[in-house]
Amino acid sequence: MSDIIRLLPDADQHDLLRSTLQRVNLASNAARTAALEQRVDRGADLKAIVKSEAERFKVPAGLLTPTAHRVQESLTGPPGRRQKFGEYQSITLPATSLKWGASDRVSMPTGSGRRTIRVYVDPQRGSLRPPLEGRAASLVFRNGEFELVAADDE
Repeated sequence: MSDIIRLLPDADQHDLLRSTLQRVNLASNAARTAALEQRVDRGADLKAIVKSEAERFKVPAGLLTPTAHRVQESLTGPPGRRQKFGEYQSITLPATSLKWGASDRVSMPTGSGRRTIRVYVDPQRGSLRPPLEGRAASLVFRNGEFELVAADDE
């Protein structure tokens, strides 16, 4: 069964999350293009390229590792995953970057630092344990809403 948690951001947080995904994807595409031009697909050279592009697009340090990982995967992964990144394409965040202060709130990195965002907890599945605690999750934007999807369920 897949674990999908709907985020309930206020209007400012919603805009910030959308802007964060846009910047991450712009930086990812720029890094991918630069890596292809320089014939680099992994290692310290790729990380340096990603870091440079992340700084140019003002992607925060907390999103640097997930950005580098996805760029490397797009360069070396199976042929179906070697595409450019869409404007609002999801990004997978490591479990360590998601801090669950309560079962109905998550603190996560955004384009303007960490933000605590409310999440919807289904009353029938609710518990005292935060959803997705200790698991990597992808920040997904679809149908105008944001979700965290357990990375091991994708």
